Amino acid sequence: MSPMTVHALFFCLRPDRQTASRLNGVSGELVRRLGLRAKPPRTERLHITLHHLGWYDDQTDEAETAAEVRQLAEAAAATLRHERLRVDFDQLLSFTRKARNLPLVLSGGACLDGVRAMRAALGARLQAVGLRTDPHFTPHLTLLYDDAVVMPQPLAVEGWDAVEFHLVDSLQGLSTHVALGCWTLD
Repeated sequence: MSPMTVHALFFCLRPDRQTASRLNGVSGELVRRLGLRAKPPRTERLHITLHHLGWYDDQTDEAETAAEVRQLAEAAAATLRHERLRVDFDQLLSFTRKARNLPLVLSGGACLDGVRAMRAALGARLQAVGLRTDPHFTPHLTLLYDDAVVMPQPLAVEGWDAVEFHLVDSLQGLSTHVALGCWTLD
C-alpha cells in the first residue's frame, strides 16, 4: 500500500513566468537585506489563493468527496465572467499565526481591490453550486518561509496583469502543485 497523500484544492491567480522569476529576485534581495535563512520557493508555486476548497486524502472516502468538490468547482469556474485585473503589492509582512516557519508575504491595500472583487465574484459562483467559502480573506503572495518575524512595512512591488485563474491540487508535504484547470478572464 502506498503512503497516503493529502491534497489541498484551491483556486488561485498565478504570475506569468517572467513575473515569477522577477518575484523570486525580490525574495532573494529580501533574504539578503533582512538576514533571513530561507530559500525562495520555486517559481511555479507562486500564487495568490482566491478560495481554498478543502483538504482531502487519497485513501479514504475523502477521495470521492474531493472528486465531487472538483467537479462542482470546475462548473462554477466555467460560469464566471470577470474582467482581467491588475495585481500589484504595496506591503511586506510575516503572518504570525504560528511560532516557526512563518510565511513572508506581499500584500496590499487598494492595489489589490481587483483581486478582492474577482474573489467575491468567484465565491458567489461557488456558493451557487453548493460549495462553502471562507469570508475571511487577506490577499497575499507568499515569497518564502522563515522563523524571523518581519513587521508590516511598505514595499511597492510590481505584479502582473492577471488574464486567467487556476484550480490547483497541492500535494501536502511534497512541495508540488498540480494544475487541474485554467479559465480565462475576459
